[in-house]
Amino acid sequence: MKEKKAVSIFDFIDYRHFLIELAEKSKERDSDFSYRTIARMAGSSSPNFLQLIRDRKLNISPDAVSMLAESLKLSKREKQYFQTIIRFDHAKTSEEKDQLLQRIISTRHRSISKELRKEHYEYFSHWYMPVVRELVTCSAYPDDPSWIAGRIVPAVSPVKIGKAIGLLQKLSLIRREGKRWILSDQVVKTPSEVLSLAISKYTKEMIKLGKEAVDRFDSGERDLRSVTLGIPTEAYPELKRKMEAFWDEILAFGQKQKDTEQVFQVNMQLFPLSRKKENKK
Repeated sequence: MKEKKAVSIFDFIDYRHFLIELAEKSKERDSDFSYRTIARMAGSSSPNFLQLIRDRKLNISPDAVSMLAESLKLSKREKQYFQTIIRFDHAKTSEEKDQLLQRIISTRHRSISKELRKEHYEYFSHWYMPVVRELVTCSAYPDDPSWIAGRIVPAVSPVKIGKAIGLLQKLSLIRREGKRWILSDQVVKTPSEVLSLAISKYTKEMIKLGKEAVDRFDSGERDLRSVTLGIPTEAYPELKRKMEAFWDEILAFGQKQKDTEQVFQVNMQLFPLSRKKENKK
């Protein structure tokens, strides 16, 4: 009978967490097992090897990956997944991370944990998902995806709208109440690595839509403003607090409305246009 492994690598998308959890679970099963055991498996003589990996002060090398995979008796599929999540961690661009995440999701398939589903990433990856969620629950919605397709700007096909509605229902973000769709309070839970990447992608799409809105809508239908401020570095946290207070006010305003007749996007960006002043030694 094949021995059950201490942890499944398919439960992780952060290889550092995987190695730490593996060490901890292995120590529970074998008192002689330690962090140094993992280091020796990876061909390292450093007693702090795993701690450095955990604290992101060291990236695992390809040679160490091969030695670990052999020592841990990883299957071919497990080793490929191990290599993929390492590449995901070391990736420098959001585009590369996005491609690797798609591969991670595809590889996990049936092994995927409940916390991370392809559907969750799908929700955060498309700008029109929250728009569909708002429109499908408005009182005028005739239960026809083409009705929403005719109102979304820029255009999204009825087929994509139909799939979006199905996804929203699957994620329990909307529910049936009689003949109407109702918003639920369900929150899509997904690991921080995936959430960060998806939100980055979503934000870029919304900034792009804001740029296109300059030409797409008349001035009476949109309000676009920008201001350049010169402030002391120590005033930055206060500026962020002011923006957060306004954001909370906008959200509260939207939540108290009785029905949805139109959906608007409110973007707020704050970013530096100059480098920080260097402290003189």
